[in-house]
Amino acid sequence: MAGGGIDIVKAGMWEVPDGFKCGKPEFAECLDVAASYDQRRRMGRMYWAVREGEVVGYMMLAMGHVGKERQADPGIGTYGPVPALVIARLATDKRHERNGTGRRMAYHAVDLAGRMARDAGCRLVLADSDLDAVGFYEKMGLVRFAARTSSGHVGTAPESRSGADIGAGGEGGMVPMYLNLKPGEY
Repeated sequence: MAGGGIDIVKAGMWEVPDGFKCGKPEFAECLDVAASYDQRRRMGRMYWAVREGEVVGYMMLAMGHVGKERQADPGIGTYGPVPALVIARLATDKRHERNGTGRRMAYHAVDLAGRMARDAGCRLVLADSDLDAVGFYEKMGLVRFAARTSSGHVGTAPESRSGADIGAGGEGGMVPMYLNLKPGEY
């Protein structure tokens, strides 16, 4: 069974697991430097994907929001900042790719966002996807934000890194995506 036998656990203070090899150097750097820094300052929370006692993936979650300029995409209308759970990073050890680990972590994030929606207020799950991971997130139910030109017209699919505030724009070949936890309601 894909993803079977994988536990998702909150990481405490940690060291990078021996032997963990991510195929993307920038994700490995995030694990080595940024994730530990962010977690110590409570700016994000790291989760490990563990199979048979071995760390086979990691995910960094943080809180973010969608500004007014992007709210029409998920059908929210114009509100204020709409709260969202951000999948800031999700990576699988390259020796464990394509076995359901990434899917298990992403479903964990969606489940957590659903609990947050009931308990504290969270409307969306956000992810800035690498171009080669767009299909992965689409299978999870996330969709691309429509690109908007500076005049507000819809353009081609976005390819910009935006961080926690998807409405902010940015650079880096990333595709901003979202999952509306309550489609049709606003």
